[in-house]
Amino acid sequence: MLPTIASSTPTQPPAWAVLERRLIDAIDEAAPIFLEKYTRPGGALIWREDYPGDGVWADDLYEAFFNWPHYYALGGSAYTGKMAVQEWNAVTRQIEYDYGRAHREFISDDDWFHNSENYIYFYHLGMADATNAEMMRRARRFAGFYLGEDSAVPNYDRQHRLVRSPFSGSRGPLFNARRDDVTYNLIYGHTTLGPGYDYPENWHEDEAWCERVHARFNEVVMQGDVPVNLGIAPLMASAFLYTGDKKYRAWIEEYVGAWLERIAANGGILPDNVGPRGIVGEMRQGQWWGGFYGWTARYGHNMMTSALTIAAEAALLVTGEVRYLDLLRSQLDVLLERGREEEGRLVVPYKYTDAGWGDYQPMRTLAPVHLWAASMAADDWARLEMLRRGCEEEFDQVTQRGPRALDDRAWTRFLAGDFPTYPEQILQANYREVCARTAKVLADEQELKELDVHWWQQVNPVITEGLVHLTTGGPQEIYWGGLAQGRVRYFDAAGQRPGLPPDVAALVTHLGAEQVDLVLVNLNPAQPREVVVGAGSFAEHSFTTVRAGAENLPVDGGYFTVRLGPGTQIELCAGMKRYCNQPTYAFPWHEGGIPFR
Repeated sequence: MLPTIASSTPTQPPAWAVLERRLIDAIDEAAPIFLEKYTRPGGALIWREDYPGDGVWADDLYEAFFNWPHYYALGGSAYTGKMAVQEWNAVTRQIEYDYGRAHREFISDDDWFHNSENYIYFYHLGMADATNAEMMRRARRFAGFYLGEDSAVPNYDRQHRLVRSPFSGSRGPLFNARRDDVTYNLIYGHTTLGPGYDYPENWHEDEAWCERVHARFNEVVMQGDVPVNLGIAPLMASAFLYTGDKKYRAWIEEYVGAWLERIAANGGILPDNVGPRGIVGEMRQGQWWGGFYGWTARYGHNMMTSALTIAAEAALLVTGEVRYLDLLRSQLDVLLERGREEEGRLVVPYKYTDAGWGDYQPMRTLAPVHLWAASMAADDWARLEMLRRGCEEEFDQVTQRGPRALDDRAWTRFLAGDFPTYPEQILQANYREVCARTAKVLADEQELKELDVHWWQQVNPVITEGLVHLTTGGPQEIYWGGLAQGRVRYFDAAGQRPGLPPDVAALVTHLGAEQVDLVLVNLNPAQPREVVVGAGSFAEHSFTTVRAGAENLPVDGGYFTVRLGPGTQIELCAGMKRYCNQPTYAFPWHEGGIPFR
């Protein structure tokens, strides 16, 4: 029933196409080795029986498999899709029943920097299977913890449009911090205790000082809202993608809108703390800086910027209103306006303290790339070019790296036409990384019950970096809670599943505000393949036409089909209207476009 275009042009297999399929094969081969090494029958991670304390977060367990469902949705094996669901369920049970850090299948009371690392896994599950009724019920329940629907879980203050504590979850807001969390966050410099409060450097070695500092922490830090709570917006968007229920969109509009207003009222600068009555600096004698994971924190603006990015993307996705990008754009410009040149390179302040702006460093490009990919605005591209000056060689480098070391810079140079070998280089680098991680797994003779909690994410062989860039035409989703940002996605028509069909490779070669160009290759010499191409990761866009050579096919919808003959390829130029459809997890064959109502 979908508009269909066919290919009969014989392929002389491009190197990138062969490498892309080999990377998928390598991951498919490595994933069972990882799973069998580190999990018990049923899926629980082989690890210690007791929870090691509040210096370890539940996200570290989920991160062992965080990208498995997304990989399956890109075209990975049916095994990875099945095991992604099994492992979510198994790790959730382990965290709740063995370690006591979850309740009703949701983390009890952690901050939303770490919670965002948990739930990126959960958001991907909807892309893998839009019809899993249990996941849909969870999405409703999890979002409900912040909607005020459950009087026993009063996380959200609708009157003041704020989340009531930096630590929250399925048991409600946490106002009395755990002792280990106080120690950890002060020692590592993630927050301050407000103006005029001094304490000795070795305070944590003296019980009397511990009690005084703990009381102050509860009073100043644990009351009210902070920017990293914007990480809740994708959680609401996930429930919306399953159900289409407008209450989730309304919450995002309300909460993100409140932060936009706070920025405007604070002279254009994001305040990093809001008191329980909705007043900026209420618990800090009026200071808008110094809050939890805020301007004075160890990593400066980085954690806030990640939260701003994922919230702006979620708000744009569910509303189609580009004004929400100003949530992020405004703060990038705050930093750039205060930037300066050092050794031919632009550096910006990372922190604001009692002494003013400081800690000048080069700006990370993760957020600016996401902003440009969402807006396609010339000004946002110009911002990237500004950041590139003086360090052009860094934009032309491809290295092996893990999932936290996100770097989309070289991908942007490929789209600009300046890095034609990028597809081959990134696929080769990802393949090497898969091999290196698998080798570590095979050689691992550690006592598994005593593993460092970060080990699993370091050797997880599922690497999606190149596949996301090349096949979907989007930046990698923000590791700290972001939704997928692909300009296109694919479905296997014959297999009735998401992802590229067997033997098919895809490459997005150009992005524009109203256009996407891509190449599809069928490497099978004997069998035809049929690919359904979708407009956006969540059908949020719409195709106008698709052109292949002299053929120009009207589409006027979210999907079209490509029939690839054996050993053929096709180059497509698709016109597109962006953010014009209600987004959904639903697949093309789901009636009505929403899998659940």
